[in-house]
Amino acid sequence: MCKFHAVGRAAIVAAGLTMLGMSMPAAAVTNAFVNVSTGFCLDSNAEGKVYAIGCNGGNYQHWESQGKRLVDAATGKCLDSNADGKVYAIACNGGNYQNWDRSGKRLVNVSTGKCLDSNAANEVYTLGCNGGNYQNWN
Repeated sequence: MCKFHAVGRAAIVAAGLTMLGMSMPAAAVTNAFVNVSTGFCLDSNAEGKVYAIGCNGGNYQHWESQGKRLVDAATGKCLDSNADGKVYAIACNGGNYQNWDRSGKRLVNVSTGKCLDSNAANEVYTLGCNGGNYQNWN
């Protein structure tokens, strides 16, 4: 089947469902978060470790926004933190430690009020928001 035909069929099905009063789910929006200071992308692995490394376009570096949660596209795990500043990815549980507010270029943990931070050693953690570029993510 040619690409155009497949896309055309999907559009017709979507239009048909909309006309029947059924809505199509919105396409998931995924983002890569690039640290302003290091140029590294927010990344994780299947074990839930979170770090920042060179951007490679892989799914472990794509995060889907689900409300205030950031869900790793490769693992389905939520970006999480704790009061000690540790950052990791675990099963989504609805807790506030998994909620992040966007404030300019900063990602602020809802529970702790700390900003997602990184360094040149590829580490990711949270610290009190200080306005530094290591806390800014494009």
